[in-house]
Formats: sequence, structure tokens, C-alpha cells
Amino acid sequence: MMDAIANRPHKMKNLQLKSSTQNGDALEKFGDQGGYFDVVVRPMLQQGHEGELCSWLKEMSLIRTVSHCPNTTCNGRNLAWNAARIIDKYNWACPECTRKQSIRESSFFLAIKCDLKMCLQVILAWCQVIPASVTANYLDLKDYVVKKVYERCAKVSEAYVVRHPEEWVLGGRNMVLIVDEFPGGCMTENYVDITVTKKRNNNCHTILCIAEANAIPPRMWLHMIQAVPEPIKSDKSHIGSSRCGMVEEALKEIIQHVMPDSYIVANSRARCCSYESLQELKQYRVISVEHLQKLDPPGKNKLLNNLETIWQTGVEVCEEIQEASHSSGQNILSTHLWRQRFGTTPSTAFQYMLNHIAEYYRFT
Repeated sequence: MMDAIANRPHKMKNLQLKSSTQNGDALEKFGDQGGYFDVVVRPMLQQGHEGELCSWLKEMSLIRTVSHCPNTTCNGRNLAWNAARIIDKYNWACPECTRKQSIRESSFFLAIKCDLKMCLQVILAWCQVIPASVTANYLDLKDYVVKKVYERCAKVSEAYVVRHPEEWVLGGRNMVLIVDEFPGGCMTENYVDITVTKKRNNNCHTILCIAEANAIPPRMWLHMIQAVPEPIKSDKSHIGSSRCGMVEEALKEIIQHVMPDSYIVANSRARCCSYESLQELKQYRVISVEHLQKLDPPGKNKLLNNLETIWQTGVEVCEEIQEASHSSGQNILSTHLWRQRFGTTPSTAFQYMLNHIAEYYRFT
């Protein structure tokens, strides 16, 4: 018994060394190729630099720079910043009532069950589109911890897209854009009737897709249509008489996200954004896919093949959304749009995400 007690400190030391080695290995797992994370953040993740890290988190508005005692008898007194023997190494403490408060209070990091160093690495991993299971394995974290950080990053990206629609305005004078819908339209070679698809899958979503045609991969705007489509009746007189708000919703999105004097290529297959419907928008010059197909050499589908190439990344996202609930689908869509706009390199994605986290968790 005495031997076991005597050996316990030695075993604890070995465990600490093992943990330290694992953390050191984890620090080398992720990087951004000499970018912001490697140059600015990584040095602060070394052991003994916790004070420097917390000062930087304050400067970035990722944790509070000042905090007040919630105890009513203290009348909102400022809390003092104290060193503490806890995972974050610091806490807030009231000089009057000695009440303690986490430095994570009201921040992105609240209730994330890992240290701040690991959390920053998980954010970088999300920015690099590394699967949660891979990140958890590399950093020796529980899957649920990584998933929680990923979910918060996705929520931040979704909020940014909603609050800043001006970041996704496409086109301009003499620029060519393509407007279509998924499923259906000309985004894929095989036409999909959404009324049939909805019978097989209650989660099937109609997605308005807008893409600039001047680069691959193209800049896009994707919008999940809220209105429910009506089935097309055999009586042609029905067309255009009742649109259930679907077309109006699509036209409103197009006006909001496409600059005037743009060329728009549309088709007659689409339910919410057909060539015929877009004729109402006099600020654009609308061209039909069917007309352009006539310019293809006989027996060739050059235009449709080009459209499939342009829509490739958009189709992948739309297909993923089809099997999701509405809220999950919106999250997938917003994350894709955010990464398209801000994730061109790992370094820039990480910097933008930190800034957008600070905006989302703005302290009052």
C-alpha cells in the first residue's frame, strides 16, 4: 500500500509528460502554410504563453476586456483579472464579494470542453474543411467537442451571410450570369421533376441558383425557396395564373443579388425562375438557353456541357441539402457561401472567421 502511494507522484508526472507531448504534437498538426495562424497565433499556443494569448484574445474582442459583478449588492462593480489554477489560467473575481466568473462568459468559447489553445486549432480546422472526426483524432479531443466548435463556426457564417447580403451581389454592366433552379432546370443533364421528387422525399428543397459565367469555380448566390410549388397542370392556360409566391420570391432574390445591366441566361424548364418569368425584369437583358442551343453545331450539346461545368460545385451543395431538414439545409448553404467568399486560403479564412466571431458575439 505504501509503495503504491509512493509511486503515485511518479505516475502523475508521467501522465503530465504524456499530455504535454500530445499537445505539442497537436500543435504541429494544423497550420496555414506560413500565414496568420502560423506567424501570429501558434507562438502563443506554447506552454507558458497563456497570459499573452489572453491579451491577444481581448484585443481581438474574442473575450471580454472588462466584466462587471452580477451580484446586485455590488452595484455593477468591475471584476478584477486574476491568475487561477484552472484550465484557462485566469478568471474574473469581484474584490467586494469574491464572486468568480469565467473569462469565457458570453463568448464563443463558453461551454467548449477543451482549452483555448485547442479551440483555436479546431476553428482553423473548420476553416480548412477538415472532417470533424479527423480533427478530433489529430488533436486527441472528443468528437462532440469538435462538433460543437464546428456547429458554432457554421452558425457564425450563417449569421454573417444573413446580415451582409451586399457581399454577394453579382454581375454588372455587360457581365453574363446564369440563373437556374435545383432540382430541375438545366443544371444537370437529366431533368428532375420536383413534384415527383417531393413525393419520394419530404425534405426536397427548391434552390434558386445564380452564377457568374466568367470564371471556374464561379461566384454564386444560392437561395432556398420558401414558397411551395404547384404541380404543372396539363391545361396550358394555367401557366402564369397562380404562382404561389414562388416566382415572386425568386424575382425578389434576383433583384437583390444581381446588378442592373447584367446579361442573364435562363431556361424554360425552371419553375421559379424561368426565361418567361424573368422577362418582367427590364433592368436585365435576358437570353434563353433554348435560343443559345440553336447555335450549337448539329448533334453537339456544347452549351449544356458548359452549363454543367459551371454548376458543378453548386450541384454538389444542392444535392447535400436535399437530404437535410430546412434548418440544416440553410446551414449547409450559408457555410458554402461563406467559404466561397472568405475561404480562398486557409490564412484568410481563419482571420475572417475570428473577425466574424467577434461580430457575432459582440459584448455589451
